[in-house]
Amino acid sequence: MKRQIKFLAAILIASFVLLTACNYANKPDNSTNKQQTTMDSLNQEIEANKQLARLWILDGWNNNRNNEVVDQVFAQDWVDGNPTFPDQPKGIEGAMYFVEQYRNALPDIQFKITHLIADTDYVTFRFEAQATHKGTLMGIPATGKRVTVTGIVVHKVENGRFVKSWNEVDLLGLKMQLENK
Repeated sequence: MKRQIKFLAAILIASFVLLTACNYANKPDNSTNKQQTTMDSLNQEIEANKQLARLWILDGWNNNRNNEVVDQVFAQDWVDGNPTFPDQPKGIEGAMYFVEQYRNALPDIQFKITHLIADTDYVTFRFEAQATHKGTLMGIPATGKRVTVTGIVVHKVENGRFVKSWNEVDLLGLKMQLENK
């Protein structure tokens, strides 16, 4: 009888352990779900930063809608990290000043984004642009020449807006195209 009780006790313990293990295995892993949710959220932020750059370049510049999209893209206190123009103001007014300077000289400018890289705080892109020189740029009067320029732009993003930007544009290459006969 003692043997039977020990045997039944062993079966009950084994059954309990087996049932507990099965129940644990069937429960969703909350840490995995939380990690996936965090990754999804980060990916959405990264994609939103890329979309912000596309909006500014492909819609704003290429469709000549800078005036319409500037408020969607730039923070009120935006800063140009390396201003091309010494009298360029800050904020949205400064962004539009930059646009107007280039738009006056190169009114038909069209950009192609060749590389687009982003994380949750920055979006960076390399571009190639083509335009016709129809106004004074870098002290050079309109030449009517078709030019190509390349550059890399880095934007710091906060709350879905550009707060600071750095432009590295091949202005020497552009100037050489404008000055060569």
